[in-house]
Amino acid sequence: MTEKLSYKPVVAWLANEPQRLYCQFTSHQVDSRNDLICLRSFHWRPPDDPIPQGSQLMTHEEALEKWNRLKSMGWKKCAGPLHRGIL
Repeated sequence: MTEKLSYKPVVAWLANEPQRLYCQFTSHQVDSRNDLICLRSFHWRPPDDPIPQGSQLMTHEEALEKWNRLKSMGWKKCAGPLHRGIL
C-alpha cells in the first residue's frame, strides 16, 4: 500500500475526470469500537450538481485497498466536485 488514507472525520476524494466520476471517502463511526469508512460515488457534469451513484460501508483495510486500486487505475486525488450544498 503506497498511500495512507486518513480516517479522521475529514473527507478524501478521488476523481476520474475523463469519465466525470468521483469517489468520496469519509469516516463513519458505528460505535467507539467499530469505525468504518463510507465510500460514496458520484457522476458530475458541470454546471449541474453531482449525481449520487451509490454508497457502501467498508473496513479501513477494504477502503485503503479500494483507494490504492483506484489510484493505480489512474484516478487522481482532488478536492471533490463543486456543489451547491447537496453533499
